[in-house]
Amino acid sequence: MIGSLLIVDYIQYMMPEIVLFSLASLMLLFGPFVKKNTPWALISSLGFLLAYLLLLSNKHGAIDPSLLFSINILEDMSSNFIRHFSLGMGLFFCLLFWRDCQTENTFETFALIMFLVTGCSIVGISNDLIVLFLGLELISIPTYVLLYLHGKKDLAAESAMKYFFLSIFSSGLVLLGFSYLYGIVGTTNISAISDALCNGYRFKPSADLDNSSGLLFLIPMLAILAGLGFKISMVPFHFYAPDVYQGTTYRMCALLATVSKVAGFAAIVRIFGFALAQGALPSSSKTLDNIYVLFWILSAVTMTIGTILGLLQRNLRRILAYSSISHSGYILAGIAVAPKLELATGLDGIGASFFYLIAYFFGTFGIFAVLDVLDTKEKPIEDWDDLAGIGSQTPLLAICLAVFLFSLIGIPFTGGFLAKFFIVFGCVSVPYTWDDALSKGTHNLFFLLGIIAFLNAAVGSWIYLRILSGIYFKPAIWPRVFNTSFRPSYFPIIACLLIVLVLGIKPNLIINLNILKGMAHPVNSVSLPGVDIPKPAEIDVVLKRQ
Repeated sequence: MIGSLLIVDYIQYMMPEIVLFSLASLMLLFGPFVKKNTPWALISSLGFLLAYLLLLSNKHGAIDPSLLFSINILEDMSSNFIRHFSLGMGLFFCLLFWRDCQTENTFETFALIMFLVTGCSIVGISNDLIVLFLGLELISIPTYVLLYLHGKKDLAAESAMKYFFLSIFSSGLVLLGFSYLYGIVGTTNISAISDALCNGYRFKPSADLDNSSGLLFLIPMLAILAGLGFKISMVPFHFYAPDVYQGTTYRMCALLATVSKVAGFAAIVRIFGFALAQGALPSSSKTLDNIYVLFWILSAVTMTIGTILGLLQRNLRRILAYSSISHSGYILAGIAVAPKLELATGLDGIGASFFYLIAYFFGTFGIFAVLDVLDTKEKPIEDWDDLAGIGSQTPLLAICLAVFLFSLIGIPFTGGFLAKFFIVFGCVSVPYTWDDALSKGTHNLFFLLGIIAFLNAAVGSWIYLRILSGIYFKPAIWPRVFNTSFRPSYFPIIACLLIVLVLGIKPNLIINLNILKGMAHPVNSVSLPGVDIPKPAEIDVVLKRQ
């Protein structure tokens, strides 16, 4: 399978994931037999730090690009970004769940978090449909258990079962699409599939890519998109999110709102990357050549429904669930515009989407982390009215919460502002020529999407301003006494605060890393210069060796 690639290099490249998976397995195996006061949170945090050091020690370009069509992992810009981001998320969640160290489910919690992060990282580096599916399931299965362990007593079972059954259904759709795609093309290698579709040739004699190929490939693509739509809370696969969020804790809401989205969007870019490259598909594949229209529709509907339904809520968890749905629409807008645009900033549509994903993660994680600190058994925070008077009682946490809310609104000097700006500017900047009616129509289509995104941002700001008004302009319903002792969760809150501000003031610190460029070209995005990608005839030879 890996040809001339040395097995040692292969293992070395995968060492961060191997360390996390092994440590999590050992914790589940020996956890019941050790003392209850074992510092599992500390052990898990050290495991993430070790994994990150191993990732930094990996030699860039360890995987030979000439083996792109014969291996099941990929080293490119997007994979490196997802790996770094995943390990950072894991450390943040260890600190957020740190206060659970005194509960009876401690070692299970941190082991499952490591499995989650490992799955997210595997999704990022996957170059094979089977590996990608295993990574997605490595996220879903631990989530079922965590929802039950950390749910509200009266709603834990209901929310966990609802998420379980719907997640199983979505996984079935993804698997169906993968199977159908394999049946057509004859390989599970994503790079090989992309190249086959882009060049209009076939691996299997029975698969005719020249006749009705658009409709033929539309079926598995729709099944895959529907399954992944559940992961990212995309309309019309969003209906589970508000109920599940309401039935669990704020720290679990943070996990649900971030990890699945990062993995889901990474999988969408990986699978649909071939169709997101301008002019990639043969002229015979008209159906797939207009795949951006489908993303356009899903983006507009998702952000609009998320915004409207969010305005009708009072429960904070449901408000933030619909907020998460709405933000998925903005990210989809960047994916939709990807085939038609390269921004002057150097970010293409996919890069703008991932920049938005970064800003969204730190803003959303920060909100849930602050609410988790404020929420107590004696004085639970359910409705936005429960935050009344927080500004005077806990001014520092209130300021942090306000900055995170400002970021989600899109106030200048926050990461959320530039994230929304890149999306809207990208939509209205799609070029056209006066003598080309098709390009002019495409421009008008995306100009309309930019207007929709702007209007949703303006209307949706009321959701967050209503929360802010309660924090600073409403008297407290009852006095609150907060535990002012040190908490490890303060570290990720401060880190999120600084990153949100840095993204808004110095975005080039992220953009200049080149991790957000060229993500829509999985076949040609290998970062080693001067290496020629094998031609179709060469690919056939490699596949025969498998």
